[in-house]
Amino acid sequence: MNRIGNYKKILTSFVQVVLFLFSAYGGFFKKIAPPDDTKAGYAVGILSFFALIALLITSAIARLAPGPKYRRSWTTAGVAFFAVAIPFAFLYPQMLDKYTYADPFEKPSQIRLRGSDNDLTDDAKQWVKENPRDKNPAFLARKLPRGDVWTPESIEHGRTMMLVTYAALVLSLATAIFCLLEANLDAPADIRH
Repeated sequence: MNRIGNYKKILTSFVQVVLFLFSAYGGFFKKIAPPDDTKAGYAVGILSFFALIALLITSAIARLAPGPKYRRSWTTAGVAFFAVAIPFAFLYPQMLDKYTYADPFEKPSQIRLRGSDNDLTDDAKQWVKENPRDKNPAFLARKLPRGDVWTPESIEHGRTMMLVTYAALVLSLATAIFCLLEANLDAPADIRH
């Protein structure tokens, strides 16, 4: 088989693994992605490429350090990446809670990006001062002009925090899976059962 045909075959199989990873569990990674206001479509798309690159790197290293011979190293690497994923698995939902709100006034209800409660604009602070019962983010966003609730810096900070924690979670989990797959390739029969 020529070199291009070989590349196509390898790339096709690796893309299938990444597609499976992103569509597994009912498309879990896509479902938990940050809201559209953060340009999440771009993040999910680029993370697919990053996961593919992580798989290619893992596979290239595996050629030098094959699973059966370096099983302990692959297992250690997989466990290490899994350990990296654990804090992000708890941090990311906190970022979603802190920097998004459900907008029930839109049909269907939309999840929107917001800034920190400590970073309201002067107009929003004045509104909350005059209407302390109406400080819900969705209500503030409805009563004030678009872009006049949270400071632009706060909105950008929220966007960045969500995208960084999402990316760290997805890439660390994907790399852990790829390393652990290498550790399990050609495992002795007594380990598989």
